[in-house]
Amino acid sequence: MRLGPQLVLAFGFVATLSVAGLGWKLRQDRVSEETERFAHEVRTACDRIVTEMARQGESDRKLVANACQSGELVDRALVWVESGLDDPRRLALSRLVPEERLAFDLDELILATSDGNLLGADPIGLMGTSRERVAQMVSGDPTAFTLRRSPDLLASVACLKRDTAGHGVGLVGARRLRPLADRLARAFDLRVSLETPSQSSEPVARASCTLESADHRKLQVFVEKPTMDLEDNLARIDRNVLYAGLLARSMGRPISQLAAEARKVASGEARPLRVRGPGEIAELARAFDAMLLDLEATRGRLAAANRVAAWREVARSVAHEVKNPLAPIRAAVETLRRLRARGDPAFDEYFDEATRTVLDEVHRISNIVTEFTRFARLPAPRPQSSDVTDLARQVVRMHENNARRAGLKLVVEGSPPHAQADRDQIVQVLTNLVQNGLEAVAEREGEVVVTVGADGPARVTVTVSDNGPGIAPEVASRLFEPYVTTKARGTGLGLAIAQRIAVDHHGELTCLPSNGGAAFRLVLPVAGPPDAVE
Repeated sequence: MRLGPQLVLAFGFVATLSVAGLGWKLRQDRVSEETERFAHEVRTACDRIVTEMARQGESDRKLVANACQSGELVDRALVWVESGLDDPRRLALSRLVPEERLAFDLDELILATSDGNLLGADPIGLMGTSRERVAQMVSGDPTAFTLRRSPDLLASVACLKRDTAGHGVGLVGARRLRPLADRLARAFDLRVSLETPSQSSEPVARASCTLESADHRKLQVFVEKPTMDLEDNLARIDRNVLYAGLLARSMGRPISQLAAEARKVASGEARPLRVRGPGEIAELARAFDAMLLDLEATRGRLAAANRVAAWREVARSVAHEVKNPLAPIRAAVETLRRLRARGDPAFDEYFDEATRTVLDEVHRISNIVTEFTRFARLPAPRPQSSDVTDLARQVVRMHENNARRAGLKLVVEGSPPHAQADRDQIVQVLTNLVQNGLEAVAEREGEVVVTVGADGPARVTVTVSDNGPGIAPEVASRLFEPYVTTKARGTGLGLAIAQRIAVDHHGELTCLPSNGGAAFRLVLPVAGPPDAVE
């Protein structure tokens, strides 16, 4: 064979090896990134589950503490203990304990004197608890929950109230932790086990966290999630890398351009590859773009699924949000009843304060329920051809008079195309973003800028930015979760509703990195949501 053909074969072989090495490097980078992302999701879920368990314990503690300080059951027991506790009174108290346990949504509830004399318990099996043990539980730390086993694993809370004569009556409530862990596992689509990890034969990603009580007892919480989704993503990466290698017969200068763009992809910048060259290289770029979009879509679906699971858990926690205002309402009404019953001259003076408390807390409950109802019953978008620029202009005009000392202006870049979108819902999103921006700059004479543009021919973008104080680091990663807010009077549902509208339109709402102030970017597809109601 002559030297010329030998050189051609040698250069072809070297080029093929180079592309194969590049493909392998890209595969390893993507595999490492996907694996770490999946493991991070599991670790984060473990931390959130422990936080939810601790939050539940604190909520139970407040309920029991309020019942001790202003509850009718404890007050009645104290009066009867002082005046003489006969069998009919003891029977009456024991019948009230199950009702109180159901009202508190607890698994166990004990009513006893400070020296361990049991006045009532639910379940009834607790009546066999020794007097010494009951006295020890009633006198427990009232400022935090504790962990105990009897024999179930329980989070226990206690309180004690004494009268002027030194008599003491208290409550001991407990919640079984395993059913709570099972409920959280379903909400987060995970497997949760307590004290010892589960023995699973299938591949899983694992994480462990520690729940610590006030008496420094610790409970190990183990979380695991099957790696099926991760394995599907890795298999897809392998298929696309293999396909890219088969297309690498046509070599040349475009390979270096492809490598440069691919390094950007590996670093997390999910942008299309614009590579010039022969047909095979262009096909390789399109295949890589398809892989990239597929991975990003899968990641988005997984993130959306996690958000839905979190929202389901939020629906459960709404009950606890409502219970908090109920405690002062109940205390105010019971105090009024006691004052009225004994003809206390302080009744009229306290009446104003008590009714004001009741009305304030009822208004608070109404706001919680109204905002959550809007969030839960958001209708499907009804798309029509919409000029997003005109919608943004309407929102700016509506808020110009309310801007006060702050500046508010609209910037239009080029000629953004019309989009198939629900006009009312898009106005709702833009109104929320503009109001947030104006509130952020209200105290510093700042400026809010609404910028309308296009991201290629298929997407319209609206960016709302301000030069206010910016977003607090502790909420930055949870901005779009329901009930996350830094406002004194906010419900924390505005951005959650706005993002849901964007997702329902097959678009996205994101918070952009900013050196000062805050910036939110709404992206809408020109074609609109394909499955929306027409």
